[in-house]
Amino acid sequence: MKKASRVPAKKAAAVRSAARAPKRKPAELTPEEVLHLESISRRYEESERAWARMTAPPDGDETWTRVEEHLIAHAPADADRRWKYFSK
Repeated sequence: MKKASRVPAKKAAAVRSAARAPKRKPAELTPEEVLHLESISRRYEESERAWARMTAPPDGDETWTRVEEHLIAHAPADADRRWKYFSK
């Protein structure tokens, strides 16, 4: 009588086939592929810098931050009740 294996049959087969597979070398890139990937990297960096410039306050101006803080400070405490009233 054959003893039950602790490893399922599919998993055991996968392990055996992986052991027989030849070892692969890391993929080597051609000079053209390297140039292409570098250009993509540069474009992403330029895009990130442009986004940072667009979203940064002009010359360190904190006007909008002050306006937002003012609106938050002067918001009524019962704002939820007001919306409930106007929604009826």
